[in-house]
Amino acid sequence: MIKNNILKISFLIIIIALTLSACSSTETTNNEEGVLKGAKVEYLGGQLENPQASLYFFWGDGCPHCANQKVFLNEMKDKYPDLEIKMYETYKNRENAKALQDMAQTYNVTARGVPMTFIGDFEPIIGFSSRMEFDIEEKIEYCLENDCIDPASKL
Repeated sequence: MIKNNILKISFLIIIIALTLSACSSTETTNNEEGVLKGAKVEYLGGQLENPQASLYFFWGDGCPHCANQKVFLNEMKDKYPDLEIKMYETYKNRENAKALQDMAQTYNVTARGVPMTFIGDFEPIIGFSSRMEFDIEEKIEYCLENDCIDPASKL
C-alpha cells in the first residue's frame, strides 16, 4: 500500500515536471556558430526560423538592472513577434562571459558589466534604465524595417 502511494506520487511529480518544462517560455540551445558555439543561449519566446531582426542580451543572474530589462524585452517580444531575442547569462556560464567579451571587442567596446545589448550594427547598449527603453525600441523598429545585420555575423 505504501509502495503504491509512493509510486503514484513519484509518477505525479514526473508528470508535473515534464508539463512545466514543456510550458517554458524560453528555449535553450547551444547551436550558435563561431565564438558563440560553446555559449548557452536562451531564446525569449522561442527560436524563429526567419527572424527579421536579432537582439543579443547578455545578463547576469541576480543583477537587478538585468531583471528589469528582461521584463522590458518580454514586452518587446510581444509587441514585435518578428524580433528574435537571444539571451546569455554570464555570471554562471564562462562560455557566455567569453562570448560577451568577444562580441564587445568586435564592436570596439569593453565589456565592463551587464546588462549589455547588441542589435544590428549599432553601438551596444550598456546598462539599463527606463530612459534606455526608448533607445532600444527605436533600434528594434529600425532593424525590423531595414534589414540590419545579425550581431553574431560580425564575429
